[in-house]
Amino acid sequence: MDINVFPLHEVPMVLGTLYAIHPEPNDAQHRFLAFVARLHGVAIDCDLPLPTPEETATAITDPHRRKRLLQLAMVTTMIDGEIETRETQALSKLAKALEVDERSMRTMEQLAARRNLIARFDLARRLFGKLAGVAWREEGWRGLRKMLGAALLDGGDDPAVAERYEALQHLPEGSFGRAFWDHNKKRGFAFPGQRGGIPERAVFHDLGHVLAGYDTNPEGEIQQAAFQSGFVRDDGFAFLFFGIVQFHLGVRITPIAEPEVGFFDVEKVMTALTRGAACKIDLSDGWDFWPYMARPLDEVRAELGIPPLATPLAA
Repeated sequence: MDINVFPLHEVPMVLGTLYAIHPEPNDAQHRFLAFVARLHGVAIDCDLPLPTPEETATAITDPHRRKRLLQLAMVTTMIDGEIETRETQALSKLAKALEVDERSMRTMEQLAARRNLIARFDLARRLFGKLAGVAWREEGWRGLRKMLGAALLDGGDDPAVAERYEALQHLPEGSFGRAFWDHNKKRGFAFPGQRGGIPERAVFHDLGHVLAGYDTNPEGEIQQAAFQSGFVRDDGFAFLFFGIVQFHLGVRITPIAEPEVGFFDVEKVMTALTRGAACKIDLSDGWDFWPYMARPLDEVRAELGIPPLATPLAA
């Protein structure tokens, strides 16, 4: 998911549309809009248009850019830490005018109605479905059985798989594989194949932590969700949406982490997303990471196109 997708002549309309939904943005929302403007090489102009949804649809005609605009509007709405029905109604009008069917809109409507359990189920099913889809494409029923077995058996019990991951401890310091082994051992995480370990199909998430350099505390997890959103090519927005719901709105989606409130730091989260978008491949889509394990971590990052972990872009 890359948000730097709008040609220069469309940027004022994009920013104006976001302002039209939130004509009096708080500081965080204003910084978010300024970040979007800066990514496109412009500054926010005080003379921005405030279009109707129909006027926006007339100006933004490309389906991909229309979808990204709606997603940006949804993020803008969630930044203040709550979702109100009047906001989802405004977003629905925009979605209808743009002719965009974004699944997260239905989850937002459930959250606005305080039907959190339904929202949790909907988003969890969507994320799990993405992993199941990859397993099906690669291995058919065998892939689904392996993934479901690991999930239902609390990580499964596969000594051969576990042994391969444990052997990473023998790689040189500074290598990608050794960094991954250290990452898990330092935090007490089990490896795939061990009791309590995540299914091997989902190990790209923890590998992504190592590649991106983000911690596993709430601040790090929401940045990792944004980084993951950036490199996932098919419905990457689902991961950013999940990160905001779990670590900013305080609605628990995954049983692995506690829900948290207020961790959407605009510059840090959006910088993480742009770093993920710069990654040359989708790490979640059947990436064979084993040939990279013995190589220096910095070399792997460079080959994949992941920018260094640096100070977030200033607002």
